[in-house]
Amino acid sequence: MRVTYLGHSCFLIEGKQKSVVTDPFSDIGYTVERVSADYCTVSHGHFDHSYTDGVDVKEIVTSPRPSFLAIKSYHDSNLGALRGENTIFKFEIDGVKFCHLGDLGEYFSADLVEEIGEVDVLFIPVGGTYTIDYKEAVKYANAINAKITVPMHYKTAKSTVDISGVEDFLRRMAGVERVAKSIEIDEYLNFEENVVLAFDSSEF
Repeated sequence: MRVTYLGHSCFLIEGKQKSVVTDPFSDIGYTVERVSADYCTVSHGHFDHSYTDGVDVKEIVTSPRPSFLAIKSYHDSNLGALRGENTIFKFEIDGVKFCHLGDLGEYFSADLVEEIGEVDVLFIPVGGTYTIDYKEAVKYANAINAKITVPMHYKTAKSTVDISGVEDFLRRMAGVERVAKSIEIDEYLNFEENVVLAFDSSEF
């Protein structure tokens, strides 16, 4: 199964059963690579997560679907008063359980972790300002305990978004592997220990 990092919080996941692209963006200093997929998940309506015109998909998913669990959460630490709600999507491709946290902004919540449940591959924001920061991200990542954790929504050289970089998060996590922007993840799912995959974002 191939996972490609397209920048910010956008990933293309290509399996045998289906393909999914997450949170396509616009106007953040670089453009999303145009891709095709069966589904596109959109965690919320902000421009850097909902630019569906930038991808070619059969169905846009913004709420629960038969094969997509949508979990209500908040975009900020004040129960959405600042930036509204955020939808966490959990879905399965070829027997692998994926969870994309979108722009999760809530302080660590054991109840939310329990609702998310078992995860094989976790996409988690780490840049702060508009989402959880690296400290809260470490708490969530360790509690969810996915086989593969992938940081997202962090500052890059070209990004115009006022957020922090990824290194503070990576320094506090065990099992960090730096990988290309597009990889086959099957071997990492078979590791005895959990792994954090830091996708190459040098061109973003």
